[in-house]
Amino acid sequence: MGIESPRTFAERDAREQRRVELDGEVESYAKIRENVFAQMLDEKRKKKYKWFLRGIGALKLVTDTKEQAGVIENFYVAMRYIDDVVDGDVKPPEGYTPIQYVKEKIEFVETDRPPKDDIEKLISLSFRLGTEFGHDYHEDAKDIIGSLLFDAERRGTHTIFDEKTLHDHFYALDIKGTIKGALKVVGENMNLYEVIEPLGEAVRIYYNLRDFRDDIQAGLVNISSEDCERFHITKDTLKSGGYATHMGVHAWFIDQAKKGLALMDEYHKKKEGVTMRPATEATLKLGFERKAKSFMTAVAAGKFEKILGKAA
Repeated sequence: MGIESPRTFAERDAREQRRVELDGEVESYAKIRENVFAQMLDEKRKKKYKWFLRGIGALKLVTDTKEQAGVIENFYVAMRYIDDVVDGDVKPPEGYTPIQYVKEKIEFVETDRPPKDDIEKLISLSFRLGTEFGHDYHEDAKDIIGSLLFDAERRGTHTIFDEKTLHDHFYALDIKGTIKGALKVVGENMNLYEVIEPLGEAVRIYYNLRDFRDDIQAGLVNISSEDCERFHITKDTLKSGGYATHMGVHAWFIDQAKKGLALMDEYHKKKEGVTMRPATEATLKLGFERKAKSFMTAVAAGKFEKILGKAA
C-alpha cells in the first residue's frame, strides 16, 4: 500500500469536510422545502402531490450518495414550484407576472448571482451538490425553465404552433431536461439517454392527451398546425369547447395514442440487451410506462369521452 502524500491527504480531508458541510446544509434546507410545499399544496392538489412526493422518495432510494439524493430533493421541488407558478396554481411573488418570475429564474441560472428567494436557494444547493459527483445541472435547469417560459408566454392565447416548435419545446422539457438530468442524478450510464428517449416522447403524448381539456381551457394548444390542417381542427373549435364532439379531434386523439404506443414498442426494441439498474427499470415501468400504456391503449380504442367532456 502506497503512502498518502500530504497534498492528497489534504485534498481528501477538504473534500470530506465539504461533504459534511453540504450534508448539513441539505438537512437545514428541510424547512425551506416545507415552506415551498406549503405554498404549493391545497386540498384540490393534494392527490397530485402525493404521487410527486412518492416519486421523489423512490428516486432517492436508487441514489448512491447523499449528494445525489439532495439534488433530487431540492432540484425537482424547485422545478415543480416554477411549473406551478406558470400553471397559475401558485401566485408569483408580489410585483411579478409569471413570465417575469420565470425569466428571473433563467437569469439566475445563467449568471450564478446570489439567490434572491427560497427557490433560487434550492437550485443553488443542487448545483453545488452536483459538483460533488461530477455533474453540472445548469444546462438541465435552463432546458426545463426555458420550456416553462414557452408555456408562460403562450398561456391564454390558444396559439397554434408548428410541429417542430412543439417537438423542440417538449424535447427540451422532457428529454434533455428531465430524463438526462435524472440519469445523471441516479448515476446511470448516460448512453441510456438514447434508449429511453422514445419512452419520454410517448409519455409526453400521454400527458398531452390526459390534460387536453385543462390545457385548452388554459389557452394551451398542443396540436400542431400540421395536424390541425390534417384533421380540420380550428382555433374556434378549440376555444368554443366544440372539441368534445369534433370528429377531427377524436381522430387526432386516436392517431396520437397509436403514435405513443408505437414509441413504446420502439423503446422496448432499443432496450433489448441493454443493462440498467433494476431500480431504474422498475421506476421507468411503474412510474411512467404502465400508466401511459394503459391510458393510450384505451384512447386508441376510442375510449376518451370523459377526457373531452369532463375532468378525467
